[in-house]
Amino acid sequence: MQTLHETELSYTQDHKLDLNGMARTLLEDLVNTVMVEQVEELGCVRNGYRERKLVTSVGTLTLKIPKLREGTYFPDDIVSKWSRCDTALASCICDMWTLGISNRKVEKALSELGVEKISRSRVSRLVKSLDEEVDDLRHSSLSFDRWPYLWLDATYIPIREAGHTTKRAVVIAIAVNTEAKRQIIGLECIDTESYLSWKDFLISLRERGLSGVKLVISDAHAGLVRAIGEVLTGAAWQNCLCHLERNVFDRCRTKAQGKAVIAAMKHTFEATDTDLVRTGFEHLYEVYEKIDPKGAHLLEESEPYVLTYLDFPKEHAHWIRTNNLCERLNKEIKKRTRVVGVFPSKQAMLRLVGAVCINQNEEWFVATHFMDKHSLLFEERPKRESCTQETIDHLLQVIDSDFNACKEVA
Repeated sequence: MQTLHETELSYTQDHKLDLNGMARTLLEDLVNTVMVEQVEELGCVRNGYRERKLVTSVGTLTLKIPKLREGTYFPDDIVSKWSRCDTALASCICDMWTLGISNRKVEKALSELGVEKISRSRVSRLVKSLDEEVDDLRHSSLSFDRWPYLWLDATYIPIREAGHTTKRAVVIAIAVNTEAKRQIIGLECIDTESYLSWKDFLISLRERGLSGVKLVISDAHAGLVRAIGEVLTGAAWQNCLCHLERNVFDRCRTKAQGKAVIAAMKHTFEATDTDLVRTGFEHLYEVYEKIDPKGAHLLEESEPYVLTYLDFPKEHAHWIRTNNLCERLNKEIKKRTRVVGVFPSKQAMLRLVGAVCINQNEEWFVATHFMDKHSLLFEERPKRESCTQETIDHLLQVIDSDFNACKEVA
């Protein structure tokens, strides 16, 4: 087992000592060593190992649980046999059996747990505790703080209902509070992303105590935008820049043209000065209009809503101009739900998605502050000096260069 002095020092991207990474390495090594010693004390013969992921306050550990020639071994005194996601998945497997889903699909799901058999009575006991946690995530009060930023998104997951398979929208709300902590505050399953469905979801958040929302970040779904305006009165809306880039790219006549426009957009939005971004966006529109008037019209229409983030502290720009927070969470959800395929019920789906969300909240809770706490007070700050004409000219030249590259390819 390694000691602290033997552990290779690791550093974060900003060149600070990565204490979490060092602690994770030491803890992982310690637990794996203890498991080997326990097996040896039992006088058992090892026959390889199976890997098991364990989420801790310092990150995810990879445990190497010994496999035995005879009998089985699990370190119950070290870790819980089932994580939240494992419990939700195990419950799903039991439901799949009950509904007569094919053995091949059930066995595939079982292999993800690293087990050959499962006790429904044991799973039922574990599920009761998990359901309480998921219920708390979905219905607990939000009135203990204010939530200046709110991210909204939906992802579709197949569910078996009334004897047939249908895709249902899972809507998720992520917010940051005045303590600069991210938190998943809302989770619901709806039929479609309609105006009424989004409105009901937002009303439920408001009734739970959601307040102080200054900006909502989402895609440009018409029903969602309308619901935001009606329920969260006074809050501004930011159209996700990534979604706009995809829409613009899809409108382009050629891939070369699309790459040129996207490159110019990225160079524009990378600027930190408000006037520089607005000037760059205007120039981008003028150049693009000469090439593709219809495509440029999409940029013109979106301008009031994709530049909303410029009215907020520049320290927050990286996070509030896109919906990447929700996009990353959706990827993690899909990674878990893909194991099941089609869920046997809405409750089973919400249980597994809820488990993923609870785990994510715990990781965010122990992480460093998401944003600078002082900047979330939105106090009046001294006006920054405007960018120089030289800086403006440089950005305009870069945008022109992006489009010239497109012409050369053509």
